Amino acid sequence: MAKIPAVLVVDQDAKARYDMKRAVKQSSFVIAGEAGFGTEAVSMAVELKPDVVLLGVREPVMRSMQTVESLLNALPETPIVVYSASRDIDMARRAMLAGARDFLTAPVSTEDISQSIASVLESEERRQMRLRGQTASWGPQGTVITVFGAKGGVGKTTVSVNLAAALVQETGQSIVLVDGDNGFGDVCGMLDIQPERSVVDLARDLSSVTRDTLPKYLMQHSSGLNVLAAPSQTMAWRAVKADDFRKIVELLSKSHDIVVIDTVGILNDLTLVALQAASLVLWVVTTEFASVRDSLRALEALRSASYPEERVRIVTNDLATRDGVRATTIQEVLGHQVFWQVPFDQRVRGDGQVGEPAVLRHPLAAGSRSLTDLAKTIVGIQPARQGLFSRLRVLMGREGERQRNTTTKESQAS
Repeated sequence: MAKIPAVLVVDQDAKARYDMKRAVKQSSFVIAGEAGFGTEAVSMAVELKPDVVLLGVREPVMRSMQTVESLLNALPETPIVVYSASRDIDMARRAMLAGARDFLTAPVSTEDISQSIASVLESEERRQMRLRGQTASWGPQGTVITVFGAKGGVGKTTVSVNLAAALVQETGQSIVLVDGDNGFGDVCGMLDIQPERSVVDLARDLSSVTRDTLPKYLMQHSSGLNVLAAPSQTMAWRAVKADDFRKIVELLSKSHDIVVIDTVGILNDLTLVALQAASLVLWVVTTEFASVRDSLRALEALRSASYPEERVRIVTNDLATRDGVRATTIQEVLGHQVFWQVPFDQRVRGDGQVGEPAVLRHPLAAGSRSLTDLAKTIVGIQPARQGLFSRLRVLMGREGERQRNTTTKESQAS
């Protein structure tokens, strides 16, 4: 199974330690242990060797900073994330100068914890690779977002197309959408474009493709989105080997700011390449039992292959107004917090059928706003409508549950 990062919680306040441990567990991480400041924290860290230390800054501040420095002297490769109820910029600066990798403002949400731990671990991994000389030949690379669903019909292509279009619209960056569905890819149909070349052509010519010739293999949508199409004949995918697909994704990531990959609903060789290449995996699940069940099976398969699950973000896509499996149940079964909820919106599905993304055709529709806000959140833009984006998904989840409960009560009353 994939190793789940273990976290040591260091705080002089016992109640604060308890609250932080609970939040860490809800973020799907493991608690390595807990300790107060000073020697207790250092000795426990040396004994347990946690992946990350979460440390609460309290008065006197100097004691907290001394503990940070002592922990780094003992375990220099272990990232330390500090948190405090204070919003004092100087305190955050002092913590970073002492060696902390990130600073969080209490009360800390599970989302803040997840993002911070994933970020500092990734940063430490890159630092270690630089020290080993393993990144010397790398060029600049963009972000790779893989959209996956462990079952057909969950709306992953709809999410992929609208997300990619929204990213172009909101960021102005270079975005490419890869139709990696080697079953029946439908990206071009949803964008109403007729491709002249496909991923098969690019795979065939890989040895001679350069940055200058790469655009010949891509189609550009009117929105400015670049698209690498799937072949018109499904059988043609046989010519694309897993290693070819890996090289294609790498080539695209070196020439675009963001690569979005739509995948088929099974864990085949090409899907595994897309998952391995991803900086972020948006795992689309509907509220239907079969979708949750198949997602659990797929996650278990990835765990057995030691896939780094910290990349996975669960996106629930409501395809109907009727009640289904609740978000809290999905979280419990899959062992992941629900990252985003896309509400039921017939216009989002209908617009895809007429060849225009809903985020462009009906930008004010509920589903469109949700997908646009998802794009903003991924790139760190605060969705203006929702306030602090770090709390957005929690609020959406609560509101969705409230509406379902209200509907159920009204139905029972009638």
